[in-house]
Order: sequence, then C-alpha cells, then structure tokens
Amino acid sequence: MPTHATAGYRCPALATLYATDLDGTLIRDDLTLAPEARSDLCAMLAEGAPITVASARSVISIRAILGDIPFALPIVEFGGAFLSDYRTGRHEIVNAIPSPTAREVFDSMRAAGCTPYISAFDGQRDLVFYDSIANEGMAAYFAERVAFKDERLRRVDDPAAHLDGGTVCLTVIERAGRIDALHASLASAFAEGVVLTSYDYRYFPGWKFFTVHDRRATKDQAIAALRASRGLEEHELVVFGDDVNDLGMMKAADRPIAVANAKPEVKALAREVIGTNNEGSVVRAIRADWSHRGGR
Repeated sequence: MPTHATAGYRCPALATLYATDLDGTLIRDDLTLAPEARSDLCAMLAEGAPITVASARSVISIRAILGDIPFALPIVEFGGAFLSDYRTGRHEIVNAIPSPTAREVFDSMRAAGCTPYISAFDGQRDLVFYDSIANEGMAAYFAERVAFKDERLRRVDDPAAHLDGGTVCLTVIERAGRIDALHASLASAFAEGVVLTSYDYRYFPGWKFFTVHDRRATKDQAIAALRASRGLEEHELVVFGDDVNDLGMMKAADRPIAVANAKPEVKALAREVIGTNNEGSVVRAIRADWSHRGGR
C-alpha cells in the first residue's frame, strides 16, 4: 500500500507510462547521463511525464549514478525485488525469497564452489552480506559499491546465518563457463519458486552475473504493481531495454523499444530500435513521444 511521497501521484491525462532500464539503456557506458539528457529528463518530469526506471541495481547505486533526478513514481530496483521511492529509498513492495529456499540455493552455490553476495532487507535497512572476495569479478563489484559510498556492505564470518528472513537476492559473479554450469544445475533443482538470471558483467568483460530472486521479483511484475497502485492500468506501457533481464518487461509492454546496442533477443521483441545508449536515445525518444502526445 502506498504510504509515502509518491502515494499521491496521479498521471496526467496523457495515457502513457514510460519505464526504462538503466545500464546499457538510459545511461552511457561510462555510467553517466549526458548533461543535455539529464536536463531534458528533469524537464519532462517537472512537466508531469510519468517516467520510471527498472534496474537490476539497488536504489543506492541508481542514485549514485543519476543523482537528484526528481522521479515522482517509485522505481523498480533489484530486478523487481523492490518497488521503492527514489528519493528516500523506502520500499513500497519487498519480494523476499522464502528462508528455506534461500538456504537451499545458498548451499547449492557453495557446493558448486561459488561464493555469493547475499542482498537482504531486515525490515529497516538494506544489507549485503559476504564472507570473502573470492575472485576478480567480485572485487570489481565490491570496488564499485565502495566508490558509490554504499553502506549496505557487511563482511560476516557465516553468511548462512543471515538467510533467516528478508533475503531478496543471491548473486554469484564468476567466469562465464562456471556461471553457465551453475545456472543449468540450479534450473533443474529449482524449477519453481525462484527466478534465475545470468548476464554479462558489462563493465568487466569475461565475467558474468548469476542472480536468484523470488518468483515475484521481476521487472514486469513490479511495473504491474506500480500501475495498479497509481491507477495506470489503462495507460499504454512503453519500455526501453537492452539485456536479457529486460525480456519480461519487453513482453509485457504495449510498445517495447530496444536501443541499438541491445542483445539480439531483446531486439527480436522490440517494436522499434532506436539509437545507442551512448547517444541519449531513450530520453530523446521519450521527449518526442511526450511532445507528440501533448506534453510541453
């Protein structure tokens, strides 16, 4: 139930909701939004344009990249594990993995020789538990979190002791071959109840992410919850994406749009392919559509 600043938001008469992925879609490869794109995005939000972000990142990480952009609608973070207020980080929806399942998945990852990061919400704070930095991929992820002044990180001796409730994601970062084998193994063991996703570590070639979320924690389901909470179910849904973790929301969209650098399977679902993420293409596309529909 909406309980904070975004609760009073109601979309203006223009019947479109825009939802965009972040990395490889809205922002450039250097993790920035071009000044002109930032200015225009802020202007459209001030005009009442209903725009949100749907990312695999946490709201802390998203804010470190985008800064004080005034999103009125909640954003989708952790791939749909959370629907959150952008400014405060307060969670409107939390989709946690049931504790027994989280423990089984964790044990399977350990048995495969993998060391996961455990992302959790304890009812008050977002936390990330780990016991060691086992490889260069994990080290790169850790370094980015530190650079973003991410206060969630907690080194603990026994990560399994923190699986009793509130686990929203288990993340393994490993070489591609090992990730592919782990994904196949867990897919056969956990056919229902969780969402398994693997994708390239965009900023560290040769490494991949493998994430496990609750079955409810997908971008398309979080966007559906957002639409229901804000009375936007009848509005056209326009989404922008580039990678495999965007496929669900591409399928759910009335108008799925891919950036030119998107994976082939994303482009295959798109009704339109625009320019690359490095060209500010998403903001330009939203501006053109918003203006066409009567936005200022």
